[in-house]
Amino acid sequence: MSEGSPCIRCGKTRIVAKTWQEEVNGAKVTVTQTVCPDPECQKIVESELKKKMEKIANIQKESQERRSRIRRGRKQAS
Repeated sequence: MSEGSPCIRCGKTRIVAKTWQEEVNGAKVTVTQTVCPDPECQKIVESELKKKMEKIANIQKESQERRSRIRRGRKQAS
């Protein structure tokens, strides 16, 4: 369990915010969400993670568009 994991920004020990169970492919999985004990730091961490996720999503979208253009180019050349 990640209760002893440090915050990626300030290094403080993260605390459990929420725990729930989900069923994934027929197996029961316990999910634990941990947060930084400093609310201001947690807001900054969430903001940074959101920016990273948006950047990754944009890169994936552009990659998919490039692949589609390349495939269309090959079909037209044939």
